[in-house]
Amino acid sequence: MNIRKNNGITLMALVITIILLIIISGISITGTIRGQEETEENTKITEMYMIQHAILEKYTKSKLTNEKLPGTDISIEEVNTIIKNINSKTGEKIVLKGKEYKRLSETDLETLGIIQEEDTYIVNYKTGEVINETVKITSTGRALYIYATSEN
Repeated sequence: MNIRKNNGITLMALVITIILLIIISGISITGTIRGQEETEENTKITEMYMIQHAILEKYTKSKLTNEKLPGTDISIEEVNTIIKNINSKTGEKIVLKGKEYKRLSETDLETLGIIQEEDTYIVNYKTGEVINETVKITSTGRALYIYATSEN
């Protein structure tokens, strides 16, 4: 009678299994991190479009009612410095469209109907320009700057 002892899996099979599990987990972790970065970038861009819509709406209403626009005046030189900083880090060639800019704090954004936003923004009500002053650039190197029209 030939009886073979079965001691379970070999050490070699165990090592190969562990290596395969490490490779698979590394791939999934990388994908998850990349997906999270893309989600954060898309969130910031969507927030900028919401702010742009709100400032253009507020500007239109203020022309009819002479209501004061929310925000603190900021010099064109300071805005140009921020744009130069963004351009140097991203390689983009952003050129300002307007001449009068305002800094919007959390309180100013609440006045526009945007709540739970912690970033500070620089806007031009006439051109619809919006710059995220807090973040400026996404983790993928995209400038957080948008505009709607050229100044009239």
